[in-house]
Amino acid sequence: MKSKLTIIIIGSLTVLLLIYLVAASVQNIQDLDAELKKQSFDYKEKKPGGCYVLFKALPELYSTEIKPKVVTKPFADTYKKDKELSSGYNLYVLVSDKLYATRQDVNDMLTYADEGNQLFLAVNTPDSLLLERLGLAVAKDSSHVYYRESAQFYVNPAMAPDTAFLCTGIPGGDYFTSMDTSITTILGTDNQRRPNFIRVTKGSGNILISLNPSAVTNYFLMHENNIASMSKEFSYTNYYQGNIYWDEYYKYQDYKRSEGDFSEWQVLMRYPAMRWALWLAILLLIIYIVFEGKRRQRIIPDKPVITNNSLEFVNALGQLYYQQHDNANLGQKIIQQWLEFIRTRFYMNTNYLNDAFINTLSHKSGIPVDTVREIIDSVHHIRLADQVSDDFLNTFYKNIQAFYLNTK
Repeated sequence: MKSKLTIIIIGSLTVLLLIYLVAASVQNIQDLDAELKKQSFDYKEKKPGGCYVLFKALPELYSTEIKPKVVTKPFADTYKKDKELSSGYNLYVLVSDKLYATRQDVNDMLTYADEGNQLFLAVNTPDSLLLERLGLAVAKDSSHVYYRESAQFYVNPAMAPDTAFLCTGIPGGDYFTSMDTSITTILGTDNQRRPNFIRVTKGSGNILISLNPSAVTNYFLMHENNIASMSKEFSYTNYYQGNIYWDEYYKYQDYKRSEGDFSEWQVLMRYPAMRWALWLAILLLIIYIVFEGKRRQRIIPDKPVITNNSLEFVNALGQLYYQQHDNANLGQKIIQQWLEFIRTRFYMNTNYLNDAFINTLSHKSGIPVDTVREIIDSVHHIRLADQVSDDFLNTFYKNIQAFYLNTK
């Protein structure tokens, strides 16, 4: 009977353990799937959807290890203010889900490439105006949403045959359906041999566009041997670079900006009703500050510092006893005052003035043990003596005063 019960208990525990392991495995898969769906493309992000690996390894792909400059403003602003950006032999890297650019941004991007620079764009949805200016057309591919497999093939015949890189769990991208073949070169395709990575020649520079930004995320690059995909993808850029720029602006744009909208304030000021409301609010705030900022209550005069009359009373009492030459009584008063100070300051019991009391008081007050012992010996002497000399009382008084001044 006991053996059957043992078998039932062991079997039940085994089944519960298997259920727990299966549930934990399913939860881990769901958590990983949720993480893979979040693609921030942020250069600081170490999670699967970030670009930390690419950002850190990017300088090692070029002749001089140049640390990328992080850009947090629109391309037109940076191009206008940063003179080195248009100097030639620079690389501008932009990785994002969508690219919303103004007409000025697009014009400056094309001018930037004409001057001998390179623009690397890895986006799922490029800007429509930029595609129009480059003679490109893109088709949406919904199959990667369901199959969730990112594939990148490189078609350069000069490369080794191991130029196919796959990674399941993250979506692939769209593909190009039309291009100007006189200035466009196909560099890569998806798993259905549709072009998704091209190079467009502009002047003495070029623009590289990849419709598969998942291929540069941490999860893709760290999967098996996919880290080699990064060097092959950026091998189409110049080996010698003057500067490398990393864009952190467009990945956070959720709508297409109008011309001249460089801040949230300017967006609000475009609407007359909102503009009048803002100026009216500022005017009311100024009026409130002017009239309500005045002091309504008269100035309260400073109160004189309260003097410690108890000290004056003690001094007066001491002078009285000293004039009567009652040294023993005066010493007793000094002892009582000092012991009260010890009780209230250090919370010590003053009933037994022994060696333990001396050591504890020395430790709490910071006064040397010998000094405290001398004071205690004087206390015992005054308590037992009928008469106290002037010199002894004077020395005892000075030791007590030194204790008050030097205690912690």
